[in-house]
Amino acid sequence: MPVVYKCKVCGYVFYNFKEVGQDFYGVRTPTEIKIIYGGKCPRCGHVITTKPNIDDISIRLRKSPLL
Repeated sequence: MPVVYKCKVCGYVFYNFKEVGQDFYGVRTPTEIKIIYGGKCPRCGHVITTKPNIDDISIRLRKSPLL
C-alpha cells in the first residue's frame, strides 16, 4: 500500500513509499520526515506537524487491472 507524505498547504510531496523493498528502512514516520526537512516545507515554509488529525489522512482504493 502506497504511503505519501505531502504538505497540507502547497501539496509538496515530502516522501512517497510505493512498495515493500523500495527502501531498506521501510516507511518513514512523520517525525523522521520533520527531522529530514528541518521542520518546514522547502517550497512554502509551512511548519510540518508530526501528529496528523483525522482530516489529514485520506484512504483511496487503487484500481485493479482487469483479468
